[in-house]
Amino acid sequence: MKSASFSLPPSLLGRMRAAQHHTQLKPDGFHNLSELVRESIEETVEYLEKTYNRGRPFPAVEKLRTGPSPTGAARGAQVRARNRRKAAEAPLPEHAEQAPERGQSSARKEKEGGSA
Repeated sequence: MKSASFSLPPSLLGRMRAAQHHTQLKPDGFHNLSELVRESIEETVEYLEKTYNRGRPFPAVEKLRTGPSPTGAARGAQVRARNRRKAAEAPLPEHAEQAPERGQSSARKEKEGGSA
């Protein structure tokens, strides 16, 4: 066996753990999470092979595409845009200093009698 790591939504992970725990002693239950995952994936892969490749295994691949799915990328872009809007709308704290004029440092402004 080879280990693998996958990301799952917390709600699905919780449901999977609960389902395995509460059915592990049933005739069709799974003794552990690895068994549940392995058999579930095998069933899905067999369906995909049967449906899209005449029941035969697909050719092996060297490297899979990484990164978010198109749906995940769109969701991330929406979250980032919402966060940028919130940041732009948020008032500056009263104690925030004004930036020095372009090309003029705070020390130079003080020396010339301006406020820092």
